Amino acid sequence: MKKLLLLSILSIFSITILIAQEKTGPTTEMFEKIKAEKISFFTEKLSLTPSEAQAFWPVYNEFEKKRFDIQRQIHEFEHIPEDKVNSLSDSEIDQITNNYVSSFEKEAMLLKEYNKQFLKVLPKKKVLMMYRTENQFRGHLIREYKRGQKKD
Repeated sequence: MKKLLLLSILSIFSITILIAQEKTGPTTEMFEKIKAEKISFFTEKLSLTPSEAQAFWPVYNEFEKKRFDIQRQIHEFEHIPEDKVNSLSDSEIDQITNNYVSSFEKEAMLLKEYNKQFLKVLPKKKVLMMYRTENQFRGHLIREYKRGQKKD
């Protein structure tokens, strides 16, 4: 459970960085660059064969899109303006907090569902390494972001 929470926090942090950059930079170009870098990073770290890559990437991309949608909902909740929060009724707060918790449950169920699919297209050891590689890639993105900040 702690690992899932840590994964969620890191994912949200990564998305927050991307969204913050989105306001100041060319979004399509930035996302395409990150996507290409991710493909290269994962392919190298997982030692994907061409046939594994062909089976893996469509499944992973679908998973990532669905996860991004859930994380966007979480991000929207976390950025409700304070003045709006102060004017919410108790029932509205109940609904919002229940939706917030539900988003994490959805993300966990999504991970569980796609874990089965990943195990169908990759050897078990590579699926395990894929989860580690996701965290390594997030760390890589954060380091690159910090390097970019130092240059500016």
